Amino acid sequence: MPTMRFYRFAIAALVAFSEATSPALLHQNTARQNVTTSSQRLGLQWLGGNSTLPKVLVLFTGGTISGGSIYGALDDTQYGQLSINGEQIIARNPYLLNHTQLAVSNWTSEDFSTGTNDALVMNMTRFAHDALCSEDSDIDGAIFTHGTNSLEETAFLMDLLVNCGKPIVGIGSMRPWTHLSFDGDANFFDAVMLAASPESRNRGVLVAFNARILSGFWVTKLHSTNPDAFWSTAGGDLGIFINSLPVFFNSPSQPLHKHVFSIDQVSTHSTYPSLPKVDILYAARGFDGKLVLDAHANGADGVVIAGTGNGGIPSGSDEIKEALDQGLQVVVGTRSPYGPSSPARTPSYAKSGFLHVIQARIQLQLAIASGMGMNQTIDLFEGKFRTAIGQEWTPKQ
Repeated sequence: MPTMRFYRFAIAALVAFSEATSPALLHQNTARQNVTTSSQRLGLQWLGGNSTLPKVLVLFTGGTISGGSIYGALDDTQYGQLSINGEQIIARNPYLLNHTQLAVSNWTSEDFSTGTNDALVMNMTRFAHDALCSEDSDIDGAIFTHGTNSLEETAFLMDLLVNCGKPIVGIGSMRPWTHLSFDGDANFFDAVMLAASPESRNRGVLVAFNARILSGFWVTKLHSTNPDAFWSTAGGDLGIFINSLPVFFNSPSQPLHKHVFSIDQVSTHSTYPSLPKVDILYAARGFDGKLVLDAHANGADGVVIAGTGNGGIPSGSDEIKEALDQGLQVVVGTRSPYGPSSPARTPSYAKSGFLHVIQARIQLQLAIASGMGMNQTIDLFEGKFRTAIGQEWTPKQ
């Protein structure tokens, strides 16, 4: 794993300082006691000269939005040789600082890749929670840039862990900044306007992409190359951008099946800052149940199976039962892009409901990190769904 190189203020937010013993450290501690806002405490440097404008934190993890190509303005598949940082992206659009104050927090790794590992993303999520949700917060919202390959994973994770009402907006681009039709500048501007808007509060994590506003809970990437790559597996769009300003379709609401986890509790798990290991298996005719046992033997605490149809598993039930008896937690979703994986009348493992298998994996990781057993995980995934369809279930004691 590449060594993480964070800015000084990111490190200051995550590392516990020992008791000061020297005059210099005593002076620093006294200075920290005089800090009045989270911006000052975290060492954020705000760009823009108008202190009355909304403050939007930019969590920068790179991605295609920061990548460029040496192969010319038509290349949108072989890029990555060139890179720009968050401040350079902001400088490309002088209109940004007419509307907001921006501070960049860098969460890239040495190879300037996106935040594609759990440890980096969890640390960034804790930083965002501290910056936005602490009692001394003076920040109105945040955006995070991200590689589109795993943007939906970070959006869903943050949606379940950061819930103080302030907007967090995920964005990226499908084309490099050297392309003749770079989509990143527009997506970035839209995201900042969305994060700064009071209308965005209490809607959970949002995603701004291709002039559309999507829920971070339901969003998934459905196209590998098209600029209109992101859609919702349920619920539909929340709004659109007109003249790069957000226009919502409905008043603020949250998904009915959403469970809010305690970031402090999750952070006490032995795997932190990583999350418990959960693998995804894809079911088809002739599914080999031994793969479930192999995942457990390889250190997995849980497995999510992309089942057929309404969450079916064609074969391998004996091996799955054996794995459950050994303590592995199992969630079964559907390999279909839309529709639910519905509960069984008498469950031995959880069905994912309307959650896509990618989101189901993250929710299972958080459930395990929160100390939930298999029966609690079943209730987590299925409880409200079962109530809605009149199919209640009580586990045997």
